Amino acid sequence: MARRRPLVAGSGQPSELPAGDRLAGFWAKAIAVPVGGAVSATIPAGIFAALPVVGHSIEAAGTRDYVLRISGRTLNADKTITLTGVVRQSRMLPGTLLVSGGNETFETLTSAVTLHLVAMESD
Repeated sequence: MARRRPLVAGSGQPSELPAGDRLAGFWAKAIAVPVGGAVSATIPAGIFAALPVVGHSIEAAGTRDYVLRISGRTLNADKTITLTGVVRQSRMLPGTLLVSGGNETFETLTSAVTLHLVAMESD
């Protein structure tokens, strides 16, 4: 049986979301990531029937680049997602990337940052 697309209100009549469109969920809650970078968070899965694709952005006062390495992502029965991972920081300042030829390595996070998560429907 084909999975039905979510219903949206368009022109006053509910209809299925067109196949090319995607719904996204956003959360106002920011997740503080401590020094060291280990993160574990439970966020609402919202409207998604399957495990959504999780995107992120990292807010920091520093001048380095940051990455999130996700080690676990679980869709719970209560419609929440439990996400675990580690945020790491660039070993180099952005100006030195040109000199190094773009070869980047990342190290343990040495200052606290804020992680913002976004969920998107998967294909």
